[in-house]
Amino acid sequence: MKQGRFYLGKTGRCIWRDVKVMEYFPQRLVGMLYLRVASPQRAFWFPRCSSVHTWGMRFAIDVIGLDKHQRIQTVIRNVQPANVVRLVNVDSIIECEAGCPLPLELWQGEALEFMSKEVCYEDS
Repeated sequence: MKQGRFYLGKTGRCIWRDVKVMEYFPQRLVGMLYLRVASPQRAFWFPRCSSVHTWGMRFAIDVIGLDKHQRIQTVIRNVQPANVVRLVNVDSIIECEAGCPLPLELWQGEALEFMSKEVCYEDS
């Protein structure tokens, strides 16, 4: 599974240190379902995606929609389990813990930069 970090392009500030990239159908279907609790440093990124579901989730999530240039377009807070979220004019979606303390709404229009990390034995 591809992993990395998201940085706020303008300042270079690390937003999420542990980003899992959901590229394939089985990954996308499961997403955050296997987690018992969310972590403030973890996010799941769904490239080429404009909708997500929270069926079977144990906790609420925040959903962030990015355009094709990875600029924040939409922020939907506190999506409860058993819902479907469809976003318009987005190219990808980030899921993170509900109540994420980042001022995401203030960053609308700002670009995020994804930095891929190599998976190695020490990271396991």
